[in-house]
Amino acid sequence: MTSRFSTPEGAWTHGTNTYFSHTRRVETREEAVGGFDTLTNLTDAPLPLMHRHEVSLDAAPKRLWIAGLEQPQGQGGAQSPANPTLCLETGAMRFGLLPLDDVFRIHNATYVTPEFAGIADNHLVLAPGATYTAEWALIPQGEYWAFINATRRLVEANFTIDGGFAFLRNGPLTEAWSDELLADFLRFKDPKYVTATIAGPLYNGTYPHGTAFQKIDHTSYREAFARWRRLAPGRQCLVYFHSFIDVVEDSPERYQDARLLAPDGSQADYGRPHDRIFIPLSTNSYGPAIEKNVDVILDDIGADGIYWDEHQYSRVHYHYGEPWDGFSGDIDGNTFQLSRLKSSVTLLTESWRLPLAKKILARGPLIGNGPPFTRAMAALNFPCFVETGSITHAVQSHLYSP
Repeated sequence: MTSRFSTPEGAWTHGTNTYFSHTRRVETREEAVGGFDTLTNLTDAPLPLMHRHEVSLDAAPKRLWIAGLEQPQGQGGAQSPANPTLCLETGAMRFGLLPLDDVFRIHNATYVTPEFAGIADNHLVLAPGATYTAEWALIPQGEYWAFINATRRLVEANFTIDGGFAFLRNGPLTEAWSDELLADFLRFKDPKYVTATIAGPLYNGTYPHGTAFQKIDHTSYREAFARWRRLAPGRQCLVYFHSFIDVVEDSPERYQDARLLAPDGSQADYGRPHDRIFIPLSTNSYGPAIEKNVDVILDDIGADGIYWDEHQYSRVHYHYGEPWDGFSGDIDGNTFQLSRLKSSVTLLTESWRLPLAKKILARGPLIGNGPPFTRAMAALNFPCFVETGSITHAVQSHLYSP
């Protein structure tokens, strides 16, 4: 493994210099070699600091997987926080690589050429005087499933799932179903966890995302749950929750300090202007406001638990505004200088999402859409799925739960 680090002079270096100090610790684990690269910013300004870790190959790969997908051409690249891995066999060489710490995993770039295989962070920026340790692992397995199983043990991804999951709408659609039809649906699906959606009632003709959910009538939820529990005892009833999208008309003004900003300064949305995206924090106006949805679901509606859609981020990975997450920025690929600061939505909101997830789990079940990208969220061991509109998306579940 050869590691290199960028400097603002536009050159790569291999260790301590006038911009940063570097130390490495390597430890042998049961099924892996772990690397720890500790970097300290020695300057009085935010320091762009890309780092790349590469293994020279003795031959072009015979078999290669990047981010869980086999690459028949023997080379390629990906950026996938859900599955930030590469795994290959050249004949004599068999190994896999992946980043382990939160920052490296979220920033990761994974790539293989006929000459070398590597993992990189092309977005790291350190605050003045800040110290950060990038952690990675090399696993001596060249067959993908052997590599994944060793990796799952390494990151402690294995835990028991105690039942299945299904969506079932409340509202007029299912109210019209006979008791026999509804009971059959639940019997054939056989879910332990049944989630009501937000497809009805609507809020001014749109799904009641965000604080709009607090403004609609919740009678259909209570009536649906009473009926489901009567017809299929033993199921647990959940309600859909989304923490990033809000459709209330005055939300950009009401939660101005929480708008997720695009590079041009405009507020990001989910593809439609009314689906505005916000950043929930305990220190801004939106975090406490959207958290009330959980109280409504558990206390007012009487649900057993929460289905949390897109709990890591929603559509947009990065926010270009205050506050800064302390680790992320756009770095010019030619000059290696900092173009602008940005924040990973996942890193920035972790301090708000983690306590809320624990609060929910203290009351009942939590189901998530998308695997956790951070160690603290993954350690909570709540079941998550990935959406398989394309079946290849299933590889995003390989480092967490199916």
